[in-house]
Amino acid sequence: MEWSLATFHASGFVLAIVFFLYSRDALGLALGGLNTLLGLALFVALWATTYLTTCRAVAGLDLLREDDRVLFARRAFRWGAANGIAFLAILGLVLVASAVFVSPSVLLTALFIAPFALIISAVVGAVVGVIFVAVDLALLAVARAALNVR
Repeated sequence: MEWSLATFHASGFVLAIVFFLYSRDALGLALGGLNTLLGLALFVALWATTYLTTCRAVAGLDLLREDDRVLFARRAFRWGAANGIAFLAILGLVLVASAVFVSPSVLLTALFIAPFALIISAVVGAVVGVIFVAVDLALLAVARAALNVR
C-alpha cells in the first residue's frame, strides 16, 4: 500500500506543478535547464522521500477503522512537513555540491537562505500532506461504498 500511495502522491504533486506552470505559460522556461537524467533523478528523490514518510505515516494503521483514519490525517500533516524538509535537503546538497565546483561564493547565499527555505518547505509539505490525505480518504470512502453496493 505504501508504494502505491507514495507513487500517487509524488506523481500527483509533480503533475500539479506541471499544470500550474503550463497554465502560466512558464513550463518551457522552468524545464529549459533540465535534462532527462536530472529530471528522473529529481523525481526518484521526491518519490524516495515520499515513500519513506508515507511508510511512517501509515505504520501500524488500519485505514478501514475510523480512529485510524483520524490518526492518519494527523500523521499526514507531520510527515508531509518532514517530506518537504527531506526533499529540500536533497536539493540543497545537490546545489551546494555543484556550487562548490562552479561558484563557491554561492555557499554564503545558500547558508543565508537555508533557514527560510526549511520553514517554507515544511509548510508546503504539511499543506500538500493534508491535501493528499483528504484525497486518499475520499478515494477510500468511494472504494468502500463501491464494495458495499455489490
